Formats: sequence, structure tokens, C-alpha cells
Amino acid sequence: MPKPAFDFERNKYLCGVSYPDISLNQDIKRLRAIWRKVQADRDRDAIYDYLTAVYELVEWWAVERRAVERAERALRISGLLAPENPDPFAAVIAATIAPDRFDRRKASKYARALRLAFGRDCRAKKLKDFIKNRGGLNACIVAGTRR
Repeated sequence: MPKPAFDFERNKYLCGVSYPDISLNQDIKRLRAIWRKVQADRDRDAIYDYLTAVYELVEWWAVERRAVERAERALRISGLLAPENPDPFAAVIAATIAPDRFDRRKASKYARALRLAFGRDCRAKKLKDFIKNRGGLNACIVAGTRR
């Protein structure tokens, strides 16, 4: 019997650890809980807890070189249509915010700020400082579009 050109079983996961849908769903639920907590909190800095959690998750996926594939799965698990090659930050935000509370403009703003931080090699623990040092979310996005 001829050997397949690519051994999927041996090369299925880059790090050798699987990430089944049940684990992905638990991560989505965890982020939804953080989102609900942030929405109930009137502190203007509360959003950074949610953004940091989203950033940590996508950063981990990126290290394993699975960010786009897992973003597609996150959208599907949440019952959303997954475009081809979705932006991982936007996908996680869309998958974790309840559809009746979803604001496209805010989600886009959050995803753009996270992409800028990721592009500048910011670590999750420094995300809040990264954004605040650039003048906050809106100023951070404007500064990122100028470059």
C-alpha cells in the first residue's frame, strides 16, 4: 500500500497537544463570562480585562500557528458563519459577545487595537499599558493607522 504524501496523524498538531472543540467551547464560555462581568462593571478600565483575555487566547493560538483555523472553529461553535481566513481577534470577539449585544463598530475597534499590539510584539500582561500609553483605545487605533 502506498504511503500518503502527508501523515496527518503524526503531523496533526504542531505542539503534539490536541485542542478539541470541547476545550475551545470552554474558552469561549470563559471569555463570555468575562464579557458579562465587564458589562456589569461601570469602571472604564474594566474592558481591559476582557481584551487581555482575548489577546492571551489568540496569542497562545498564534504560538501554535493555529490562530486562523481555531478562529474559524470558534465562530462555527458559536453558530456564526466563518469567513475564509478570519481575523482571529475579530472572530474571538464575535464568538464571545452575545449577538443581541454585539456592536460591529466596537468589536472592530477592539480587534484593531489588539492587532496593533500583536504587531508590535506586546505581551498580554502589558496590553493595558500599551493601549493606555498611546492615549486609550481610540487614540491607539488612530496612531496605528498612521503608520
